[in-house]
Amino acid sequence: MARRRCSRLACLVVLVCVFWLGAVLLFVRSLKKKDSHLEETGVLFVAGNGDGQLRIKNDVPRAVRLLNQSWNIPAAKALLVHAGPDMKAPKWDHDPQPDLSAEERDKLTKEGYKNYGFNKFKSDRVALDRDIPSTRHPKCESRPYPGDLPKCSVIVIFRNEAWSALLRSVISLLRRTPAELLEEVLLVDDFSDKPHLGKPLDEYVAKLPNVHVVRQERRMGLTRSRMAGAAVAKGDVLVFLDCHIEANVGWYEPLAARIKADKRNVVCPVIDIINQDNFQYQSVGNAFVMGSFNWNLIFRWQPIPDRIRNLDVRDETSEFRSPTMAGGLFAISRQYFEEIGRYDYEMDIWGSENLEMSFRVWQCGGRLEIVPCSRVGHVYRRQSPISFPSGVDQTTTRNALRLVEVWLDEYKEIYYRLRPDAKKREYGDVTERKELRKRLQCKSMKWYLDTVYPELYVPDRKRMLAWGDIRNEPTGLCVDTLGKNDGGEPIGVYQCHGMGSNQAFWYTKSQTLRRVDSCIVPRGNDVILTYCNDDAAQKWEHTEASKTIRHRALGQCLDRGQATSGGHLKLAPCNVASPSQLWHFGEYNKEDLAKA
Repeated sequence: MARRRCSRLACLVVLVCVFWLGAVLLFVRSLKKKDSHLEETGVLFVAGNGDGQLRIKNDVPRAVRLLNQSWNIPAAKALLVHAGPDMKAPKWDHDPQPDLSAEERDKLTKEGYKNYGFNKFKSDRVALDRDIPSTRHPKCESRPYPGDLPKCSVIVIFRNEAWSALLRSVISLLRRTPAELLEEVLLVDDFSDKPHLGKPLDEYVAKLPNVHVVRQERRMGLTRSRMAGAAVAKGDVLVFLDCHIEANVGWYEPLAARIKADKRNVVCPVIDIINQDNFQYQSVGNAFVMGSFNWNLIFRWQPIPDRIRNLDVRDETSEFRSPTMAGGLFAISRQYFEEIGRYDYEMDIWGSENLEMSFRVWQCGGRLEIVPCSRVGHVYRRQSPISFPSGVDQTTTRNALRLVEVWLDEYKEIYYRLRPDAKKREYGDVTERKELRKRLQCKSMKWYLDTVYPELYVPDRKRMLAWGDIRNEPTGLCVDTLGKNDGGEPIGVYQCHGMGSNQAFWYTKSQTLRRVDSCIVPRGNDVILTYCNDDAAQKWEHTEASKTIRHRALGQCLDRGQATSGGHLKLAPCNVASPSQLWHFGEYNKEDLAKA
């Protein structure tokens, strides 16, 4: 009888244990996240005291914590063998300081914008391991990739970045990069002086797999810091990312596949938007937008032209060529990065390095692409918190001139017509970069414009009747954008300064008053800038002899009126005797102007 009771008791215990274990496994399974791309074998959670351990394979590290809390496992511990989210990350909309007054919240919000260029107060209240929507096209999910893709080293440069934005970047990379393809994440500190980025960061990162901090001993700037990261990287692919991003589902495989196909492919993800104010993750929408530039050497986005669509686009998943890249987020073969000359080491802090690499890649035999199936979110700051020890203008102009003198050939004169003051600026020794171009047997800028970006308007002398500033001689005031560019707001006049920039215009043979890629048009009695389209509303008549600038369709003339420096231009009935309608360009193509 005693034996039967023991046997029944033993059976009951076994049944209870089986039931308990099944319940645990079902509970864990219910917690599994949909967007994790870690393999099941990549994460191992161990709960127990080391003797009788419960071993659970899953991709949700929080499962162990929840299990421990729910079942109170003796001597509970969790071992994260591979990647996973921060186990202490706050939840969405969790407020670590719920008792702050409205005034205190407003003060912290303003401080965040001032110090970081975004709403740090909100960022700190968003989970470091949050879920984000998959924004790639559904066809991307079924697109096959080779099984032996190269491993990557992700290099993230930071200086005085907000803790939550930086760590959210790292956690997203660990969660959404397959374990077998992630060699390491290298956080390169460009001499930060904020305390939270010192020892606290080292201690936090020490708990994460394959994440390392590389410290610069003095301020080096973006390009030199990237080269410092590349110098110690072990991955076959280098991925350069900003320090306020979130990697999306399946972001790496499409990039790696293009580099595996040809090491000379330099590839960029589609950049989604992380809202600077509320930190919502938003799809950028149209993925078929390419990088471009204007002759001020300013990077711009624009929809791909029909030429590229016809050459490259088969469906919504097709990668396509891009004349330039934004530069903050891209992947490149480590071997090719070395072969093509890394970065120009003499470019300081930030500026023009993206265009310099874009021209170099194309002119020296490579190919620059954007890959729609790869998505990475990015915080576009309200204003840049970057400090420039030598001054913003001096640093960015020097960087641009190094590009101009090495890669633009005869087209550099276009830049100097827009920036006549730059001719006198110092840009250092570019001998080594010119020798690199010769050694790599790189093609000319004319080849680039003819082949890679024939859509770009080239304002050479063949297309110009006059150029330079447009001066109202009686007053010494010049037509000036007043910083409005093509925003639809009235432009005006400002004291002539001879430095080009906002006062540099072209009068073209098609009779447009053009500034880079914007044209002057009337709107009511005001004058604005809008995108050039060669419409009749953009046609003006002007000769050096007449001095007036007459709108062809309206028959009225450009008039300074009573405006002083900073005032707006107007249209008025033409009067050749009125001093406020007398204008003179800096230079004239007199031979062609006489024929016009």
